[in-house]
Amino acid sequence: MRKFIIIALLAGLIVPSTVLAEAKTFSDVPISHPNRVAISYLSDQGIINGYDDGTFKPGQLVNRAEALKIILEGVKAEIPATIIATDFSDVAPSDWFAKYVAAGKKLGIISGNPDGTYAPGRSVAKAEFLKILLNAHGFNPTKWQDKKIFNDVAADAWFTPFMNYAGQAGLITPDANNNLEPSKPLTRAEVAEIYYLMTVIKKGGDSQFLLNQAEAEMAQIEIYITAKDPISAKRSAELAVDMTQQAYKNLPDNKVVLGAAKLARAYDFLVNSYILALKKDRTGATDWANQAITKATEAWESNNDLQPICRHIKDRASEVIAQVTA
Repeated sequence: MRKFIIIALLAGLIVPSTVLAEAKTFSDVPISHPNRVAISYLSDQGIINGYDDGTFKPGQLVNRAEALKIILEGVKAEIPATIIATDFSDVAPSDWFAKYVAAGKKLGIISGNPDGTYAPGRSVAKAEFLKILLNAHGFNPTKWQDKKIFNDVAADAWFTPFMNYAGQAGLITPDANNNLEPSKPLTRAEVAEIYYLMTVIKKGGDSQFLLNQAEAEMAQIEIYITAKDPISAKRSAELAVDMTQQAYKNLPDNKVVLGAAKLARAYDFLVNSYILALKKDRTGATDWANQAITKATEAWESNNDLQPICRHIKDRASEVIAQVTA
């Protein structure tokens, strides 16, 4: 069995050396960017690339041709070298994206528009991207169609099964009003995040992958806290919990995996404490801080190699208690 990697280093952060050592960096994706882990992972895998000037352009909208290329290359679909004709009136054989459109049509993951066009240059909507992505991964829509789960997703819309699954599986997050915004154009950062989360789901049986990525998420938590971004800190904590819990389901007898799962919980509880401290909820902040201390102790007991980072979590939780009770 491969040795699982959970490494505590200096500065009070878990630094996933196996991830960061290979990660590409972009001048416009700072370490505090909310989609940094997804962008780094996908760029390392060659699924999404940056530009020659060293940027990633995370806020730039993605068009339908670009979206299809990302998805097909990500699933390693067979792409023809050249084509002599296309099925869409607005896609010429000489267009750079024509071979991807032809491959997508052949695989049955795209169908185009009723007027016979594909509209390759139009910004891809969230619902469109999810349909192509899920179809490329063999999605069965039967369970998710004809159901009203989210406020802005009608039970009989063409995108209903794709949006319902994505919202329930965590590929996208509903807003405070339980809306998913199916028509919203997606940016490069948003596309990276959705694709990354799909990868996490598909690789749920790969415990090493899950632990590596959980490390990467835990490394971001205090970066986000320092950047005063509690929303991103909480999201990274929840992802780390989800991934380590899945790894533990895969290997319930592995003490290293158990320690990682408890460590992720401890970080999640610490983030809860931090958020409630910002809201001046002294009782809630203290309660979560104490739970973080307890869970960090359990992680330490499960895997003694986690002692430095567990001590750090306990110290930070104690600082929160001291601050809210002063």
